[in-house]
Amino acid sequence: MKDNQEETLNRQVAEAEDRANRLFEQQELRKAEMKAAIERSRQLQITRKKAQKDAVKQEEVEFASFWKVRNEEL
Repeated sequence: MKDNQEETLNRQVAEAEDRANRLFEQQELRKAEMKAAIERSRQLQITRKKAQKDAVKQEEVEFASFWKVRNEEL
């Protein structure tokens, strides 16, 4: 009888540990996925800002070129 109770108790403890381990693994996986998503977002933001900066520089070059040609015409 006592062995049966101990076995049941040990089984319940093992099940509780398994549940806790699965929950911990799920949380760690979620954290890793969130970190990866944040990193992707950061890289996209950096790329977008660089593209904007390049576009502004290109506009400035075209504007300067236009006025250079225009001034030569005058």
